[in-house]
Amino acid sequence: MWTCPTCTQSFLRANQTHSCLEKTEADFLRGKSAVTVGLYHHFLAQYRTIGDFKIHPAKTMISLAKNTRFCSVFQFGRNFLDVCLPLNQVYDQTLCFHKIGHVGEKDINHYVRFYDKEDLNEEVLHFMRLAYALDAEKGK
Repeated sequence: MWTCPTCTQSFLRANQTHSCLEKTEADFLRGKSAVTVGLYHHFLAQYRTIGDFKIHPAKTMISLAKNTRFCSVFQFGRNFLDVCLPLNQVYDQTLCFHKIGHVGEKDINHYVRFYDKEDLNEEVLHFMRLAYALDAEKGK
């Protein structure tokens, strides 16, 4: 692991590209509705049942990381939460993703939108576990 001397974030590789910002998790949650904040905390609690991770606020999103960033909360809507799970193949035979897009050669971003805590169901948890497991493979 490499730690940036400027912002003290930890990364799998030395001199990994990132932005050294002073933005915090609280900055993202400030002014958001109780619904959105509740969804965010529920999402984090569910991910903590899968494994431990660090929260990395960035300029436009909050990422979750173990070895690398395996998930991003990229939109805090008025009554929803948008999350991106980078996976290694397309999973388009499910209704839980509202958008799927390729990033480079290996990562395929799968986007989930939560309006209610029940939207984070067993099928979504399966893909959350998969994203976490893929991160563990990268750390080997």
